[in-house]
Amino acid sequence: MIVLHYDPGNAYSRYGIDHFIQRSGIPFDTGSFEREGIITYGSGSEKTFSIRIHGTEIRNAICGRISFHHNSVPVCEIPDNTGNGEKDIAFFSGTSEKYPCVTRTADTIDVGIDIFQETGHLLSGHLDAMWGTLGEPERDFVASHPSVDLLEDLLVAAVLEGCRSLKIPLVRKSPWPDARKFAVCLTHDVDEVRKTYQWLTRPVRCLGKGDLPGLKRQLRLLYRKIRGVEPYWTFNEIAAIEKQFKAKSTFFFLKESGKPKILSPRTWNLYGRSHSYSEPGVTDAICLVSGYGSEVAVHGSFYSYADPGLIKDETDELSALIHEKISGIRQHHLNLSVPATWDYQWDAGLSYDTTLGYKDRAGFRWGTSYPFFPFTGTVSHPIREIPLTIMDIAVLSHKDPLADCLLLAKKVGQVGGVLTLLWHPPLFNSLEFPGAGEVYATIIGESIKQNAWVTSAREIAEWQSARDATRVSFRQNGPMFTIGLTDPDNNCFLSIYPPLHSVPEFSENARVIGREIDPISETECIHICVLQDEKKSGIEVNFT
Repeated sequence: MIVLHYDPGNAYSRYGIDHFIQRSGIPFDTGSFEREGIITYGSGSEKTFSIRIHGTEIRNAICGRISFHHNSVPVCEIPDNTGNGEKDIAFFSGTSEKYPCVTRTADTIDVGIDIFQETGHLLSGHLDAMWGTLGEPERDFVASHPSVDLLEDLLVAAVLEGCRSLKIPLVRKSPWPDARKFAVCLTHDVDEVRKTYQWLTRPVRCLGKGDLPGLKRQLRLLYRKIRGVEPYWTFNEIAAIEKQFKAKSTFFFLKESGKPKILSPRTWNLYGRSHSYSEPGVTDAICLVSGYGSEVAVHGSFYSYADPGLIKDETDELSALIHEKISGIRQHHLNLSVPATWDYQWDAGLSYDTTLGYKDRAGFRWGTSYPFFPFTGTVSHPIREIPLTIMDIAVLSHKDPLADCLLLAKKVGQVGGVLTLLWHPPLFNSLEFPGAGEVYATIIGESIKQNAWVTSAREIAEWQSARDATRVSFRQNGPMFTIGLTDPDNNCFLSIYPPLHSVPEFSENARVIGREIDPISETECIHICVLQDEKKSGIEVNFT
């Protein structure tokens, strides 16, 4: 039995615990605060193993970094010094000091930082609140690390050490189906289906930069336009790439009702956006991508993030057009008022949002790559947020955009999260944006090589909902372990870390679909699919 005791007095810590349980997929037996240790592990015998998490104060600043397993994570707390252990697991580096903050003795791991409080604050927008106080190098460092995921994985590794010490298996709900290592969420914001004001701004920009090859390409595009070829109608090009990888994507369609304001330059481009779902080309695009099997979703108009009526009207109109319920949304310009915009989206009948990301850089805005229910400071919001990781315009100006994107993909793969890509359809016009489509395709291909599940936002949200609904229980009788499953909608996927030097034998309704060595613990992990069986509500595993 793996028991988690907690102090419910701190709302952020309570949320952090709930999020850790949900993301880790470990079947904890939870109870009220009873001992000094927050997490306690036992095997039904007198032998126990404890993880003690210290309570520390959250700060409105980056206090330093915690280093462990070749990772370095920025934190907003000053951890306690947990030195004098038999094994140092993690170190804290502050302004002028460095000391161990996670250490192990024979039967205890001391964690000198309140991980649950840290993650609870991060997933409620703590980084946004201090963003203006950070210098550019610090911003880059914070944005480039999925801090929540890494800190929680540090705790999972501690749980695994406890299980190994007690010679019991660690069982987890797999994060993704078919033993996939991570997910790639393919998305496209359809702001327009034809080139308008860009016929003026693009050549002017080329002239300003002295980019004569670019200016020549603009003239070639104009010649093609005269001959009837629309440069921003690239849906067939997108479909060809995604068909190559047998992948689905989500298209967020814009209906812009906002008016440009002369004194607000950020609104000027509203003139050239799509202003109706029924205007020429837009309906055709919606029907075309829907026919390809891609998801159609709402791209909330510029001012809708602060207008519940707009979000509902746009959602209802698009739903009526495709005769299908709309599941998700991304706000135009990534405009987001927390938590009001999520309230409006939920009230409009939407189940997920994927607005949370950076406009000026790639990375992890709230420190996570994993879908989550945002914390408002008092409760979890019911809408599921799928964080945006990479937007095309934020990286394509880099010296080597592909290398930067693949580095982020590697980080997401390390923590088993979601790499959400946003590639606008015009970027697939190779004459105006040379290389942009190739970067997109290469990210997909390389991710698949790393065993990623590449799919749409809706499928990711639906998978997560089914995973959350599946309850796992864990019971031991000598070498035999019974893993119970309640209300699984489909076949269930589990990841099992056997005790050292043991060989598992599974009941007939379990199928092994993969094996790997966990890179942190160097312990074997066995991925299984539990097949639906009306006569059985779980599986049995015998470790010999």
